[in-house]
Amino acid sequence: MKTHPKLTAILFFLLCHITIASSAPLYMAVDNITLSCGTSGNTKAADQREWVGDLGSKFFPKEESNHKSITSPAQSQASVNTVPYKTARLSYFPFTYVFPVTPGPKFVRLYFYSASYSDFDESKDYFTVKAGSFTLLKNFSASNSLGKETLIKEFCINVEKNQKLNLTFIPFPSNYYAFINGIEIVSMPIEYMYYSPQGFTKDELVPEYVGQGPQFFINYSMALEMVYRLNVGGNSISPMEDTGMFREWSEGRNYLWSEGWSPNELSEKLKYSKIPNYTAPDTVYRTAISMGPNSTMNSVSNLTWGLPVDTGFDYLVRLHFCEIDPIVNLVSSRVFTIYIDYQIAEERADVISWADDNKYTPIFKDYVVKIQNKGSEKKHILSIDLHPVSDPEITYWDAILNGVEVFKLSDSDGNLVGPNMAPPLLDQQPAPTANKFSTKKTIFIAIGSGVGFLLMLTLVYCMVLWKSKKTKRYGSYHPQPKWWCWPYPYNRKLTRTKASSLPEVLCRYFTLNELKTATDNFNEELLIGVGGFGNVYKGLIDNGNVY
Repeated sequence: MKTHPKLTAILFFLLCHITIASSAPLYMAVDNITLSCGTSGNTKAADQREWVGDLGSKFFPKEESNHKSITSPAQSQASVNTVPYKTARLSYFPFTYVFPVTPGPKFVRLYFYSASYSDFDESKDYFTVKAGSFTLLKNFSASNSLGKETLIKEFCINVEKNQKLNLTFIPFPSNYYAFINGIEIVSMPIEYMYYSPQGFTKDELVPEYVGQGPQFFINYSMALEMVYRLNVGGNSISPMEDTGMFREWSEGRNYLWSEGWSPNELSEKLKYSKIPNYTAPDTVYRTAISMGPNSTMNSVSNLTWGLPVDTGFDYLVRLHFCEIDPIVNLVSSRVFTIYIDYQIAEERADVISWADDNKYTPIFKDYVVKIQNKGSEKKHILSIDLHPVSDPEITYWDAILNGVEVFKLSDSDGNLVGPNMAPPLLDQQPAPTANKFSTKKTIFIAIGSGVGFLLMLTLVYCMVLWKSKKTKRYGSYHPQPKWWCWPYPYNRKLTRTKASSLPEVLCRYFTLNELKTATDNFNEELLIGVGGFGNVYKGLIDNGNVY
């Protein structure tokens, strides 16, 4: 049987169209910029995403003409041999990338590879990163990133109409430098993501303010830093497996502090009737952690996650839910209480009820919690606890969770910098190009310090002479006061056994034998008084002088 050529072409076209449609991402970003710093042309990363080099591109950084940055390949690429970590842009002076983007909220991801670069000391990377009025990083050092070779810092920043997104890298003074390997900018959907501005978002999307007030509006005047994004019950999810926003999801078991079961449902079709299908990958909602079937044990236990965070900030905590357990089918079958940082965030959480009586229906709940400054404590363990409601009318005393996202919210000054970002100790070496004003200022300080030191020595000498003359004038038998004596610099036993011939105006140290000789073995007839530290004797030393 022969197949008509036109029919074959039509079938091939339809097959290709269906294949492309099925593999297309769920969300298409308007702005999708991947910039590889320190190189030119277009290169593909290991995940086949294409990165454009900043050399010769419209994204080339702005900098002062006499303070140019340089580019360098990473000297050691044994373990990291992929774009954008192969090259970097480095400078001892500030430089700024300017991105013309559409208005709206953006993901901004900064890529760092802590390696040796040409003519740059790996341990001298200390710098600040600003995005417009927001301070994203301060006194940041990729080389101090707790043993991680590569580091990605993700932020959410809103760009207003007729504005550009500026990213400025400012090295710490005195011989330190700033560097960057790659920059990624991706537009995010306006609704159902992380912003909830007052008067714009649906009321049910506004986060509860745990322990503080009814609601917390996350306005576009704030910046967010992604701290955790966890696939609680499954494996890590790569950026290419995300829904089109190139988010990376980490495995959540590393932060689970309690025992848990892992229900999963890989066959049932998920029903996105409550939230858009780009909110999180299907894998997040098809896997979960629950407490298991032992109701007696569950009633005295919690599902607990511990997440270290900086103190002094508000945090957005997004919890992802989907009821996938085949035995839980009705409202009030599984009800539990949600505690965030040991405060009640949700008294009766019922996933099927939230999903309008439907199973396999993804949903999320947002909460904001304040982590107060607590003295010298810089880090705090943000706890998420789920505890089953022990009610005879509830069938399963259990709890379930599918995913967690945690974002730090900028303060009123636009700051996202935690208290642990302390400045480095200043080197004694001068900066690469110190100006004349700084040199003169240093000389003046040195001269002033020297003159002050000489004046202090002169004053001490005059006081010694004055006290010596006063002692002779009134015939005092008391020794010279010890407050003007230099302390004895060595902690050792004195070996001198005969009286010293030192001048009387200098401080004396006597051995026990010398004191016994001078006081006739502490003769009671030479006792002249009793002080707070013992008896006081007069004695004869050095040519018969009485003391």
